[in-house]
Amino acid sequence: MKALRLLAGLLLALAASSAWAGSCPPFMLRAEDGSVINPVTGQNADKPISTRQTCGAEGCHDYAAITKGYHFQQGWDVIRDDFSKDKPWVLSPGMMGKF
Repeated sequence: MKALRLLAGLLLALAASSAWAGSCPPFMLRAEDGSVINPVTGQNADKPISTRQTCGAEGCHDYAAITKGYHFQQGWDVIRDDFSKDKPWVLSPGMMGKF
């Protein structure tokens, strides 16, 4: 619960900062089912935040395009189990499966 409030506060602070001014309109945090999360009042505070519903559903960001990007995928889209015989947990050339 404390971590959720901290994350929510950070997201709200970033959204209100001058660095982001004009980039994102005021928005509500949303759960995967689209319900509003308000950690201040406790409304749905037990639900995890969904970036798809918070940032993509409002039409602010092209969530489908962002999730296809290399830095988002970090090798998830090319995962296989033959990248390293010495380190079998390395599953991709990206960060997926690495320590």
